[in-house]
Amino acid sequence: MFESNRRRFLVQTGIIGTSSIVSGGALFGDSNPTPSQTKGPYYPKPTILEQANYDADLTRKGAEDAVADGEIIVVRGKILGLDGKPLAKSIVEVWQASAAGKYNHPDDKSKVPLDDKFQYWAHIVTDAEGNYSFKTILPGKYPGRTPHIHYRVQADGFPELVTQMYFESKGEENAKDGVYKGLNKIQKESVTIAFAKSAQTGNLPVGEFPIVLGPREAKKVTPPM
Repeated sequence: MFESNRRRFLVQTGIIGTSSIVSGGALFGDSNPTPSQTKGPYYPKPTILEQANYDADLTRKGAEDAVADGEIIVVRGKILGLDGKPLAKSIVEVWQASAAGKYNHPDDKSKVPLDDKFQYWAHIVTDAEGNYSFKTILPGKYPGRTPHIHYRVQADGFPELVTQMYFESKGEENAKDGVYKGLNKIQKESVTIAFAKSAQTGNLPVGEFPIVLGPREAKKVTPPM
């Protein structure tokens, strides 16, 4: 399933060469923009930049602090326009549940305890080639949803995109998820990501999630939950 994402990941990690597939913008995305999805009820409160910690390592709050519970993974990718050109200095915000499926948000009333070691969110600015990367924990499942990571992407001259990333390994859970089922086949392929261990990251599982922003004239879209 989702062979395009799998092959894209293999190229990025050096397992196969770029000559194996189309080069250029098609390596990271296609002419279809990444689908907009619900922001959900748990966007960080206060906002991410008002938090004490929001760097690209969600697995701990500080370099000397203990590591959060759960499987550590790395997510990386590019922010692109429809023409395949990378978008430098784009803002990428991510937020998610802990390994136990708990959000650090006052409206998450579940009895699951917070993981005080986990950062829960990050604010990232892409480099000159549109690259972003962060280290986190595989999010847990909570009632009604499959494991996922929320994204909010902003780039100069483009509409804001709010979307979600899913895990190819969670196919059974994905198929039952109401938000995921609302996507068409191409959209599902674009947001469902395969992970594989990479020597580049100390043998941590890595997933490549390229994000393609829609037309500049498109309206800002943030669907309700």
